[in-house]
Amino acid sequence: MKKSLLSIAFVFAFFLANAQCTTTNATSCQCANQTSTNCDLLPDITISWYAILNYMGGPNEYAQVCSPPCSGNDGRLRLTGSTPNIGYGPLTVRGSSLYVCGTDTFTSDPSPCPDGSNARQIIKQRIYHKNGNAMTYWDRNAGSMTYHPSHGHNHVDDWGVFTLRYQTSDPDPRNWPIVATGAKLGFCLMDYYRCSDASANHHCKDTNTVYNQGTTLNNNNNFPNYNLGGGAYNCSVVEQGISSGWTDVYSESLDLMWINIPAGTCNGQYWIVIEVDPNNNFLESDETNNYTAVPYTLTQQDAPGNPVSSITTNLPSPKICPGQNIILKANAAMSYSWSTGATTQSITVSTPGSYSCQTVTHCGTSSASITVTMAPAPGSPVVTGDTVCINGIATLTATGTGMQIWEDGSGNPLDTGATFNTPNLSASTTYYVRSEDVFTDTTWLGPKNYSYGVSATSTSNNYLNFTAYDNFKLISVDVFAAANGTRVIELRDSANALLQTTTATLTAGMNTVTLNWNIAPGMAYRLVGAGGVGLYRNNSNATNYPYTLDGVVDITGSSQGPAYYYYFYNWKVETQNRTCSSALVPVLAYVDNCTAVTPGKDLSNAISVFPNPSSGTFNVSVALPGVANMKIEVTDMLGKVVYSEQLSGLSGSYQHALDLSGLAKGTYMLNVNVADKPNFKRIVIQ
Repeated sequence: MKKSLLSIAFVFAFFLANAQCTTTNATSCQCANQTSTNCDLLPDITISWYAILNYMGGPNEYAQVCSPPCSGNDGRLRLTGSTPNIGYGPLTVRGSSLYVCGTDTFTSDPSPCPDGSNARQIIKQRIYHKNGNAMTYWDRNAGSMTYHPSHGHNHVDDWGVFTLRYQTSDPDPRNWPIVATGAKLGFCLMDYYRCSDASANHHCKDTNTVYNQGTTLNNNNNFPNYNLGGGAYNCSVVEQGISSGWTDVYSESLDLMWINIPAGTCNGQYWIVIEVDPNNNFLESDETNNYTAVPYTLTQQDAPGNPVSSITTNLPSPKICPGQNIILKANAAMSYSWSTGATTQSITVSTPGSYSCQTVTHCGTSSASITVTMAPAPGSPVVTGDTVCINGIATLTATGTGMQIWEDGSGNPLDTGATFNTPNLSASTTYYVRSEDVFTDTTWLGPKNYSYGVSATSTSNNYLNFTAYDNFKLISVDVFAAANGTRVIELRDSANALLQTTTATLTAGMNTVTLNWNIAPGMAYRLVGAGGVGLYRNNSNATNYPYTLDGVVDITGSSQGPAYYYYFYNWKVETQNRTCSSALVPVLAYVDNCTAVTPGKDLSNAISVFPNPSSGTFNVSVALPGVANMKIEVTDMLGKVVYSEQLSGLSGSYQHALDLSGLAKGTYMLNVNVADKPNFKRIVIQ
């Protein structure tokens, strides 16, 4: 009896002590280093392999065209994510007073953003700190969250991403070939289950990265600071999180909890890979255990047969410059056999020629090939330097093929074009210029495989939003008409001002509409279907925004939100690219201590004439190292003076407009005589 009373007293003392480990009292909180009493109490978020396979009966797979009722799940693999916190402290997330639309920052919520989306709120992670019995905290930036009006709360952005992959011998499943991807998870972080709850049995393990391994932590005593955070985090707009010894669960029944399986994927065993906090926005005690992988066999897709192979590149086209490398990447597969002998998914080459790769997938064995060509490097530009007085601006010129690129001595880009005006100079400075070839390249953007549902037509003025990061030409789009008729297609800016319009005559079925619209950089453009014949739109397989052409354009959403994709498929986009570069050529901007021009001094390098040839109007630019008189004479090819002009008291950088439009077309000699020194230039009137 006495022993029993002592046991009861011990248990009571234990819980009394642990009750003092709170976000305001660190008395009984333990540090990860148990010999220390001064430490940050960091969370450790993992992702449960057991939950993926077992929660709600495990993943649900749907065929590419599934039999109703399937609620728009065609070609999806729906799954669950459970994210236990096995660390010594809570994951605590709080909003800040800063909001972001694109690259613009605001001090209050500006929603909706110009592209129609909701602003992202910069969030803070709160780190609790134990110092003896005292508990304090400090806050750090940790990414962003977005308010979702339909849910009435915030979701933390970039919380996780999931993929379907082929397994390889690499021990890290995040390096395995990707067959299919899912949307990034926007999680409302909350305490959903205790690790000790039956509904979370086997979710919390000391290691979750390896399938079928790890010791289950299903007892509160497994967590030295169990319940630190309070166990009361929910979908608050003020504070969210996961307490120590708790897990958050997002079930497969919720929005965006799926992987989009591409058409042409065949049945067989794959691996589901999920990574939490892939951008490491949050500070944790262990940043290396935020992923897991589980095997899964597809049974609702294509039967093996008719395999398709492809090779893509990291460049806009398989064209390289001398000395340049290009990465060739085969489609995801179980094995690879390149014509070079390589057996990896990607190879890097620098030699032109034909390359092929044989791949083995669940669909079978097939091959693809690609031809890499070498573009010749342009010749080096012909340059002209300039001479100026102290604090003068030098005008440097370069003539060559393609685009002229100006740089400083450290390789920093300064300007493009045939002429470069320096800043005010106090000392002689060498600049550099090179020529780059310019070519156009055509690619495609947006969904290509149409999956139209019954009655998925619309005649309303709906649109796609897109952001242009560089100049491009929208050559054409594909539309699918319900009947013969005309349809107006419009390009509008973020303020709904009309920029371009085309009236297309359509036939029932798929149509390619030629646009040839030149589009400048800008945000929140609208590509509008303006009334008329009904056009098909999607609210399932085609809504995996954004559709991205890196550095050029992103299709970001629609007038009816992210669940819909309106009308315009398979954008044909033409871009202008610079490729091969010549060697750098130095150009001197000479700074003279100008006092007076020495009679007879050679100033040929300080005189330039442009444009040349011209229709008769020229600019004569002279950098005078002092004060001087200047005489301009123009003679024809027989030596006859056809133009003469005297100028006096000139100094510094001087530019004179010369109008010879009254002379006949042909070649002339221009003599710019400065301080009794002739300087001859050949000019052409055309």
